[in-house]
Amino acid sequence: MKKYKIVLGAAFLPLAVLVYWGWVTVRGGFSARDRPSAVEAFVARNARAMAVPSSDRNRKNPYAATPENLRAGLEHFADHCAVCHANNGSGDTLFGRNMYPKPPDLRGARSQ
Repeated sequence: MKKYKIVLGAAFLPLAVLVYWGWVTVRGGFSARDRPSAVEAFVARNARAMAVPSSDRNRKNPYAATPENLRAGLEHFADHCAVCHANNGSGDTLFGRNMYPKPPDLRGARSQ
């Protein structure tokens, strides 16, 4: 009988912790202005890492750093990315400030 109680307690404890964490999270509300929690940031970083195939992680850029290619890249970034990430990559834009999760600072080591 004692072994049964230990197993039941061991199964109940993680469930109780998860329910408490969910209650605290929901009670605090959700806002686009909040910073993601450490758990959310960890999951997002790992999901991004898993989304890139291992064969492509260490691949070299197939385009040479010519003035034409750099200009084309800057134009593409300005047209498609700068709205959220800003021209300097900081993520400090009207849209970026109100997104959840916030666009990462592309200048930071974690994004590079």
